[in-house]
Amino acid sequence: MDNIRDAHYFLLPTQGNIYTLSKITQTNGDNKVLFASLKRKLFLLEYDDHRDGCLKPIIREILFTYIPNGAEIISLDVFNKSTVCDDFFIGITIIKPNPEHNNETYLNIYSEQDLDLNPELNIESVAQNCLSIDLNFVPYQLYHSQVLRQFDDSDPRRETVWLLSGSDIKVHIFQEDRINHSYIELDVDEYFPELSSLPSIVIWMDIVYTHDQERRVTAIGCECGHMQISVVDTVKNIILSCHAKQFEGSVSRVQLFNLNNYVNSPTLNLISDEHRKRETKDEMAMNLVVSSTLQLSAVFMDIVNQGLNRRFYLESSDKYDSVLCSCLADVDMDGEVEVIIGTYAQELLMYKYENEKWLLKSRRSLEHPIQSLLYLDVTGDGMKELIVLTLGGLHVMQHNQDLVYGMLQNRLKQLFCSEDEQTEEKDLDKKTEDDCTDDENGLFNLSESTIILSSSPEIKTNA
Repeated sequence: MDNIRDAHYFLLPTQGNIYTLSKITQTNGDNKVLFASLKRKLFLLEYDDHRDGCLKPIIREILFTYIPNGAEIISLDVFNKSTVCDDFFIGITIIKPNPEHNNETYLNIYSEQDLDLNPELNIESVAQNCLSIDLNFVPYQLYHSQVLRQFDDSDPRRETVWLLSGSDIKVHIFQEDRINHSYIELDVDEYFPELSSLPSIVIWMDIVYTHDQERRVTAIGCECGHMQISVVDTVKNIILSCHAKQFEGSVSRVQLFNLNNYVNSPTLNLISDEHRKRETKDEMAMNLVVSSTLQLSAVFMDIVNQGLNRRFYLESSDKYDSVLCSCLADVDMDGEVEVIIGTYAQELLMYKYENEKWLLKSRRSLEHPIQSLLYLDVTGDGMKELIVLTLGGLHVMQHNQDLVYGMLQNRLKQLFCSEDEQTEEKDLDKKTEDDCTDDENGLFNLSESTIILSSSPEIKTNA
């Protein structure tokens, strides 16, 4: 991680946790980061173009309604319900201590900004429109996914729903009821059968769909150390395969990923058709990184086809206290992702897949225990940043721009050299083809002349 350096740091008034960091991706491609401290404080990180041409980081505290005094924020999540405008829904779970009765817990969902007047994100407006759901359990991870629902006589359509794991050893599904302006809880057996029977509290879940939405891969990590992956046929709503493994201690995070870091280029056709075909073919070549709080963390390769048979432990990941989070990032920009894990012992560890092994390539020490990680382009300069949430604050780490600039120059040279070589080869092929055509034309003319001469009686007589 030598090519990544600290760019900015923001101090938190109180600590957060593994659930209090989320990204906001707008329809125009801009990214913002929403993060929270336990004591009712939520902040938005964004970058703005300064007058002198430099990017300036801006931190704003966002005042969300219906978070009472004394309440603590447990988890948050964000999603955009539209593909053409910024119609964001923000979910925040809170707990309010009550000395006389059991603690009060709520799921607050913020939405319904006036899209007709302002189709772009206005988070202050979103923060003022709240619908609160009273919970009878302690919430853990707040997540969102899609389900296929039938509405009256219309065709089934995809709906984004909230998934919330709880202390009652269940995963609850909440879906918006637009007619009554409320939320209803759906039956988990009907929509997510792989989550119907759980051994303990789900600490983390990750769900990935195929492009055609006909298959779903679900991974969960539980408080008891149980880790499970399921492949589901979403059309028939049946579990095609299910594999589980028991870890020592809690599983703090599970994350599904593809090893190849494909880049979409809608305007520049820099990716060959062969690579695009391979991307589609390898769509279900899914891998899984599992963060364990007590033993070695692990990566399972090609889980859809091989289950949990291809297991690779991450060396030394158990030497720096508990692993709390993980992240996938192409740090060296070679087209393949690396696994980065953050530990309570204030260490960032980066692993790379080489020679059929996951090797520890580098590590970095920070000042506080690491709780959560994100890898996204928050500055808008085309390069992704590593966002690190610790007990003390938020780090923004950037790639070394000089190294990136040199790498870009080298790759452009290779690209243009390759194009020049292809052009030279095409010119050579064209010249060879033209020469052959000329020879063929010459032979053809000679043949015609021979025929003409042979048919000439005078030449025959002279012969």
